[in-house]
Amino acid sequence: MTGYRFSCTNTTCLPFINTFASYILKCQMACLAETQCQAVSFDISTSNCQLFVNISNQIGNIVPDMNTITMITIAGTRVPSVPKYTALLLSDSGGAVQNLISLLQSVGINSTYSPNNVRYYNGTPDAATFGVVIIVTGNSYGYDMTTNGQQSILNAQQNNATGVVLTEWAALQFNNGFWTILRPLQLFTRSSGSTTNITMNLTIPNHPIWNNLSTSFTSTSIVGYNTGGLLINNSTILASCSQCGGGPGVAVRPSSIPAIIGRIVQITHAGHYTSGIANFSWANDINLSTMMINAVKWASNLI
Repeated sequence: MTGYRFSCTNTTCLPFINTFASYILKCQMACLAETQCQAVSFDISTSNCQLFVNISNQIGNIVPDMNTITMITIAGTRVPSVPKYTALLLSDSGGAVQNLISLLQSVGINSTYSPNNVRYYNGTPDAATFGVVIIVTGNSYGYDMTTNGQQSILNAQQNNATGVVLTEWAALQFNNGFWTILRPLQLFTRSSGSTTNITMNLTIPNHPIWNNLSTSFTSTSIVGYNTGGLLINNSTILASCSQCGGGPGVAVRPSSIPAIIGRIVQITHAGHYTSGIANFSWANDINLSTMMINAVKWASNLI
């Protein structure tokens, strides 16, 4: 309905999401990606996109507005939503990967994984069919991922609201010239690395990634980690790391358009990387494991 908008005076008629859409197709996609969205209004002059439910309360409240196009979804034509309780797990071939799979499964998140797929993932299965992509290099660093694999992950994050969780050695991979297509997903850099227990200190109170965690905690296991990192790509530090030389412990980037663009988390420790004294296995440190579960849930829009 070109030239009309909803005029609401009660809470049951107000939009449940206000977001920015660069053009009308993006606004339509935003509505179709939210299962409860039944109608949408796009303001041509401001690029404001409003999503509505309960359209029975709205039909009688349409008024003229030359800058607005209002649309109502057609039953049976919605694009199926991505299952949020599914994860594409890209990692090495270490035995500890199974501990991470079991950890995720314990909270209802099913993982698709094959040994050393952090190196060989080629875009099949399509990353856009998952709620989140988890990249834990473990000991499989120093190798590039296929171009098709990287492009599938980037497309899913930018167009299908698929979340991404990165652990170290992601920043090392970027530093060494690998994963160039995935660079827009990097949240902080690195200057070096080390191996010891680490202390995480929350900087954003009450963030869901810190559910069931103390504001400050020290890992009981020894991990590899990134030092001297700097925030990039519009990221925000969620937690500092006392041993990280001023670099972030955890950084996040919320979605600017929740129905289209996925959330990103980058964590400074190297997961189940094992070398020298590093001994973390996803089964021997409740704090780091809880933080990972929460990070995956947050990136998947589950919390």
